[in-house]
Amino acid sequence: MARNFTGFPLHYLQMEISVFINSRAGRADRELIEKAVRTALFRCKLRFLTPTSIPELQANVLEEAKTADALMICGGDGTLNAALQPLLSARETFERFPTICPLPVGTANDFAQELGIGHRIERAARLVLEGEIQDVDVLQVTSGNNEAFMLTNGGLGVPAETADLVNRFRKWLVETSECDDVKAHWRPVLQLGKHAVKKAGSRIYELTLAGKLTQWSINDWKVEVEIPGQTILTTHAPFIMINNQKVLGANYQAAPLTANNDGTFNIMLVTALTLADQAKTLMKIRKGEIPSEMDCPRFEASECTIRRRGVRPLTFFGDGEILHREVEEVHVRCLHRALPVFVRGAA
Repeated sequence: MARNFTGFPLHYLQMEISVFINSRAGRADRELIEKAVRTALFRCKLRFLTPTSIPELQANVLEEAKTADALMICGGDGTLNAALQPLLSARETFERFPTICPLPVGTANDFAQELGIGHRIERAARLVLEGEIQDVDVLQVTSGNNEAFMLTNGGLGVPAETADLVNRFRKWLVETSECDDVKAHWRPVLQLGKHAVKKAGSRIYELTLAGKLTQWSINDWKVEVEIPGQTILTTHAPFIMINNQKVLGANYQAAPLTANNDGTFNIMLVTALTLADQAKTLMKIRKGEIPSEMDCPRFEASECTIRRRGVRPLTFFGDGEILHREVEEVHVRCLHRALPVFVRGAA
């Protein structure tokens, strides 16, 4: 392959990269990000977009995917999840699927962490030139006629309720702080709240989880988990985790033996029913210990179906976002190596 004097292949000079910046993401600073990306990729053809809503983001992504060699998504797991939904829905229509480069500047950046992408923006952006392309698994989560996709970890029960509460609070905080009707003396308080949430990062989920644990009741919660060829079980487990990678929330090693490119995902149930036992099991997971099969039954599967068997309907979260709310059944299927991403190359 021909190379220029810098040592990089000549086609990098014409490489087209669309950069999407979510200015509301946890640590996002549009000017800082754009400057760092331009410095790292000054030889490439860059196009910067700052959509102000999810529909705008998704429309922009679909349009840019027609011509771009790579899509750089600047935000957290939630931003990446939203951006990829229309791409993955239309994946079979693309002659050439653009490679994804996540820039981790969000509240939770589990996917980037799993790929070995650090928080230094310039270095992360340079992966487009210096990294390798790896195809990773995507989980397709379907309920009725509605499909959604996820890359990292998700599930039902207390974790889904926690993700929902955090997302609702963050949305309220942002919308209220930007509302013209808010009295002037409240604005500094709201801005301080936004700053505190950003600074807390993924720890905000831990703080919220503690409150949700004390409120959860198993009396109306009962589900059936069917794994084809393996088992059908009925459980009151307040934690039902679907893991496509090892770590959740930067600290919890929910599935230390799981990989996101092997065609399977991990299903983990935390079956403890008392608050004390739940807290004890979660602390083990946080320390990187593997709980016993009695406390945490685990399965590897390429697909599974989860059905409501109690009073409470099912709400499913993935990548920190609510994918299906108050449904009767969800079906999870692994799409093997369906997404090309840039990762750090071998040293």
